[in-house]
Amino acid sequence: MTVMRLDEVTRVHGQVHALKGVSLEVSGGELVAVMGPSGSGKSTLLNLAGGLDRPTSGSVTIEGTDLATVTDLAALRRGSVGYVFQDLNLIPSLTAAENVMLPRELDGVRSRQAREEALAVLASVGVDHIADRFPEELSGGQRQRVAIARALVGERRLVLADEPTGALDTASGDEILRLLRERCDAGAAVLLVTHEPRYAGWADRVVFLRDGEIADSTAVPLESAR
Repeated sequence: MTVMRLDEVTRVHGQVHALKGVSLEVSGGELVAVMGPSGSGKSTLLNLAGGLDRPTSGSVTIEGTDLATVTDLAALRRGSVGYVFQDLNLIPSLTAAENVMLPRELDGVRSRQAREEALAVLASVGVDHIADRFPEELSGGQRQRVAIARALVGERRLVLADEPTGALDTASGDEILRLLRERCDAGAAVLLVTHEPRYAGWADRVVFLRDGEIADSTAVPLESAR
């Protein structure tokens, strides 16, 4: 089943065509890596896929819903889309656990259950021991893992990750890709932006962007990092 679909999507910022007629589908159980040089449109693509930006033309659909018809995009993102931002976007006044709990609590989950879910996903990324520390007390790698935990908490069917291994060493990066792969194998769709061929090797398919257009799309051989 197609979880996310971009249909002839164009995004223009002033005189800059960030994306030019891009069409892309990601199905449940599929991990798609997006690669390309800086300025090729990778982050713009993720922002559109997650409803953080609107296309100039074309349509973006998540689980059959055209985002142009959605009045409360924040609610849709909390319930359906997990996002790992390149700059992490952790809230400084909240602890690691509270950052992960927040989207669940905003969706009406009681605090006790939200904390249990948060601790479980923090444990899965190896940082449950820092659950009650604030972001400023964490290393860059720990903050990265908390941001990933926030994206994975709950039952989101689409996970968007913008360079999620950027602050991690190779071994830690492999652990994060393994978690994304497991979420994918459980039925979620994962769209991963990365500069690292090693991490793209965990994907089912690699899409190459250049100058706002899809230059190539290649299936990843089974003899990969997986």
